[in-house]
Amino acid sequence: MDSLLAPLTAYKPLLRLGAAGLGAATALLLFSLAVWTWRDVCARSRDSLVRFGALALAVGLPGFGILIYLLLRPRETIAERYERELIEELLAREVSAGALARRAARQPAPGSS
Repeated sequence: MDSLLAPLTAYKPLLRLGAAGLGAATALLLFSLAVWTWRDVCARSRDSLVRFGALALAVGLPGFGILIYLLLRPRETIAERYERELIEELLAREVSAGALARRAARQPAPGSS
């Protein structure tokens, strides 16, 4: 076995440097996925248990955790949900105001009979 590894001893410092670089890149990728997950879950939920659960899932299962989070995360952000609810409320007010205007237009004016 030593005879097989003998030619690699000259490259040992280079191999250590490559392994250290690969480890640093992996750590940086894990950190960036954790930060992205945290920011995304904060934009989609106010529940702290959900926030920390998503972060634990992303960090605990690095590759599959992100995929699971992407499948389970809420479809819309808090801002999008608020905007949609605001538009729905405005549309409901317009519809009810239009119904009141039509009802008022159908009623004869007092004293016009």
